[in-house]
Amino acid sequence: MSADFLAQLAARDSDQCAWLRQSLNDLEMAKILLASKKWDGVCYHAQQAAEKLLKFLLSDAGQAFRHTYSVHELAKACNKALEVVLFNDDVIDLYKELSRYSTIARYPFAGKAPVDLITKKQALSAMDTLTETLLIVGKIYGAN
Repeated sequence: MSADFLAQLAARDSDQCAWLRQSLNDLEMAKILLASKKWDGVCYHAQQAAEKLLKFLLSDAGQAFRHTYSVHELAKACNKALEVVLFNDDVIDLYKELSRYSTIARYPFAGKAPVDLITKKQALSAMDTLTETLLIVGKIYGAN
């Protein structure tokens, strides 16, 4: 699986691989929370893992990136910087949903806590989107 291959890559001692190590840590947190049925935490950590994975990709390509939690903006930046469409419009649409979890999965709003609002369906969708991201990035680095 791509995550295993990426874990080997993450072991390298470099600034960009620090992004990858943290991304894989967030992936593990999402898995633990999924098993514990903590849907809000799953969504948050899936968003964080995807965000940091794309920041790894940009930094490994020698590209600076602006401070953002927006996974879809980072995906567009990857496409532009690498001069190839890694993330098509359908994936970018999924990232728009995933990007929302950087805030809505953490903070109460209008008297509702994220734990009250985020569903299993949303958590599974967030994990699917993260898995797709891992596969795309893994292919770039030669993972099968």
